[in-house]
Amino acid sequence: MRKDNFGICIRFYAVLGFVLALLGHTTLALLLLGFVIVVHKDQWLTIQVMQAFFLSLISGIVSTIIGIISPIYGIPVIGTLFSGIFGVVTSLISLAILILAVIGILRTAKEQSADLPFVKGFAMKAFGFVENVTYTQLSQEQPQSQSQEQTQNK
Repeated sequence: MRKDNFGICIRFYAVLGFVLALLGHTTLALLLLGFVIVVHKDQWLTIQVMQAFFLSLISGIVSTIIGIISPIYGIPVIGTLFSGIFGVVTSLISLAILILAVIGILRTAKEQSADLPFVKGFAMKAFGFVENVTYTQLSQEQPQSQSQEQTQNK
């Protein structure tokens, strides 16, 4: 169990970041991220808190979009339709954020990497890590040569 200069476990900050994301506190998550970057300078911790910040940022963006669209709800027929559609969409996004935040809390509490889909890619790019994937093409002769070797060995 790693501790910082203050005697607090390193994983506490990662769990706190995901709790802030779960509660939708984007500003506090940003402040926590800044604190972790400046004070701790720990790569694992920075990536985890950055994932939590991006998760809270997605939550904030969805809330802002719903706030912008909410005046449409006052229109008699169209408003009812829009409120129903955006209510379902908002519920699904909120449920996804809830599930991802709980997964992040559980994994970082065990001092494992959260590895959340979508936000991990943003955190890795922000941290400067880029995965290079190389594809190789198998030639047509390779499977035939293996089958010929098998028949010759028999």
